[in-house]
Amino acid sequence: MLDLLDDIPRGAPKRGGRETRLEDHIGPRAQFRDPDGIVASAGLRRGSNKIHLGVVGGRIESRTLPDGRVERHVMDGHGIGSGDDRHIVTIAGSRSGKGRCVIVPTLLDYEGSVLATDPKGELFSITAERRALGLGQRVVGLDPFRVAGAHVDRWRGGFNPMSILDPECPTLIEDAGLIADALVIASGKDVHWDDSARHWIEALILHVATDPAYEEMRSLVTVYRLLMRGADEGDRSGYAALERQMLANEEADGAVQEGAAAFFDKPEDERGSVLSTARRHLRFLAYRSIQEAVSTHSIDLESLKREPTTLYLCLPAMRLGTCSRWFRLFVNLALAAMERERSRPTIPVLLCLDEFPVMGHLKTVEDAAGQIAGFGVRLWPVLQDLTQLKALYAERWETFLGNAGTLQFFGNNDAFTLEWISKRLGKTSLALIRRGEVSPDGRERQGLTGESWSVEVQELMTLEEVARYFGRDDRLARQLVIRAGDDPLILQRVNYDTHSFFEGKFHAGN
Repeated sequence: MLDLLDDIPRGAPKRGGRETRLEDHIGPRAQFRDPDGIVASAGLRRGSNKIHLGVVGGRIESRTLPDGRVERHVMDGHGIGSGDDRHIVTIAGSRSGKGRCVIVPTLLDYEGSVLATDPKGELFSITAERRALGLGQRVVGLDPFRVAGAHVDRWRGGFNPMSILDPECPTLIEDAGLIADALVIASGKDVHWDDSARHWIEALILHVATDPAYEEMRSLVTVYRLLMRGADEGDRSGYAALERQMLANEEADGAVQEGAAAFFDKPEDERGSVLSTARRHLRFLAYRSIQEAVSTHSIDLESLKREPTTLYLCLPAMRLGTCSRWFRLFVNLALAAMERERSRPTIPVLLCLDEFPVMGHLKTVEDAAGQIAGFGVRLWPVLQDLTQLKALYAERWETFLGNAGTLQFFGNNDAFTLEWISKRLGKTSLALIRRGEVSPDGRERQGLTGESWSVEVQELMTLEEVARYFGRDDRLARQLVIRAGDDPLILQRVNYDTHSFFEGKFHAGN
């Protein structure tokens, strides 16, 4: 079997010659897990209830591309997966192939329900047929801009976020707040304007959800139109009509009236600024494609727990910034639905959040990271570097990582991420042998060998070594996997379109 640790400078558990580890030394003893032990572990063996990680013992096939780069494909090997109920976080640098070697392979075999954010629609295009026909799941692709291929048309659908709002439900106000919270991305400057805009949007959502005038129009499109133009009622129109209409709405325990009073009682200049902020946050609802997607309804989020279901959320790359609120909306509502639906699936529901940072800070995710696993759900945020996570979650970003059972790294280039990995791997104690010259007299009379031993503590891997051995172009296509309570693992990355594990399971066309 190919030895993935052969050229690793320190921490190989079965190596002589290049280093001697002090097994009984009381100092730091960090080391990598023995590849034979990884293969022998039933808990790490790949399976249909696990997130695909990679392989151990694969062989390399290389080919030179026209631009001179060498493309390496890992063939064969022993498949490794992550199957506990804790979250997993993948941190992979730009253009490192995280979709090709981790996300798509998982979706081709994972038998549990999945909600996947899908920038560019590639997951929908490649895996929908397999998940629907091969795994027998209910599949719905929300693809407002139709970035996925025509072959998945039969699985396209829509989702009306306001379908979760029941005027008779005691959590009506909280549910409306979940929607409003997802729609407003805090700017990080003066929170007053974002908070005021959020409260105004929440009041409009409650009004549309409860007023009989909107019985057949309960969608975010109606909320957007009221925000932009106001209402039409009798002899009044615009915001004057909207004010009268909302102040007369006694539903939601008076929350609509209170929200209207809070907005319309503001000084004109302040009201104008709040209105401008709210309109900016809801600007993405001006797109006809988004309007159609949030007006039709094909799926209830609770079905992710009730039956094997796959839900894709697709956006073109150029719309990720302007329409990221649409992603946020689903994550907020999905987490709430998973908590509300008390049934517990045999295999956890997987929330695969590719391009996680584009959604901005999500309080629901921050809170759920340490709790949602108890509801039969696994979070799987995927991002490019730890700087993104720190920028979003400030003091709690390391807590976010600490709640994960598995951390996966490859293709990392930025110094912050590399330094964090190096520190996380820890230090190890080495017994170093130094040899010097000894005179014949000293060798014969005193028995001197010229060898001296010393103990030295070194980093298991330096920043530069992490970048090299787990880089995108590593000769063995290696990756680093850190599991809670275990020695770190060195695995190989495999591509779904070249490895026998996935042969015949994916859609190869456009």
